[in-house]
Amino acid sequence: MAVHASDRAALALPRPLRDAAPLALLALVALALDAAPGLPWLAGVVAAGFFAGAALVRAVQQERELRQIRARADRLILQGGERTHPAAVVLWREGELVGERHRALVAAAAERTLHHASRELLPSSSPLDRCAVRENEDLVRLLATRLHDGRPVAARGVLLAERVLGDPASPLYDAVAGEPLGVALRRVLHALEP
Repeated sequence: MAVHASDRAALALPRPLRDAAPLALLALVALALDAAPGLPWLAGVVAAGFFAGAALVRAVQQERELRQIRARADRLILQGGERTHPAAVVLWREGELVGERHRALVAAAAERTLHHASRELLPSSSPLDRCAVRENEDLVRLLATRLHDGRPVAARGVLLAERVLGDPASPLYDAVAGEPLGVALRRVLHALEP
């Protein structure tokens, strides 16, 4: 159940770059004022600076709002359960999570984890529990492969994979996290199945 582009537009989600574009365009127009011989060059530069600053502030605000929307949707997805009428924003987020681009990013994180735990690298100050990763190398590799294989996955599983690979409190980084890394990875692999 993916949300189509027209449905996404109906959600009125923040679009940081698109929303900042008019202000950026005004900054360029203000710079073009420098070409007018009757105006002091400083006027165009100052006006352009103000518009560029406003564009940056707008983009940052919109990005922050989008992050908050994603976090709320993620909480609903992780709660799971059967939703008879899921919210449109949850459907949008699920579509984003199971999309090829996002799956590739999570798979790349799993591959980086394997690389950083490699015996060929000298120990570093990385907080990664290298021993746990080496013991469960086959499961981490299976996770990366499953995300790359193109078969459908569940959004909840992708979120759980992100948490295991990126949360400092996960067993990937914390040896006393409450559950062994192998158990967490098996739970993620099971949750990936739609």
